[in-house]
Amino acid sequence: MSFEDGVKELEAIIQKLESGDLKFDEAATMFERGAQLCKELNEKFENVKGKVTVIRESLGSLIEENME
Repeated sequence: MSFEDGVKELEAIIQKLESGDLKFDEAATMFERGAQLCKELNEKFENVKGKVTVIRESLGSLIEENME
């Protein structure tokens, strides 16, 4: 699942939970799915954030070398 698809699913879950139209068991199941999605999306975000940091550090080293 892409990050964007996960966010869309999470938004749909939030809307359903906020509607107040779900039975308790349905709401609990939706909440559990939402929590799992949050965890997965956070892991994807942190992974990309780490890659961006590595790229920035690499670019910084290249820039410093070119300035010398």
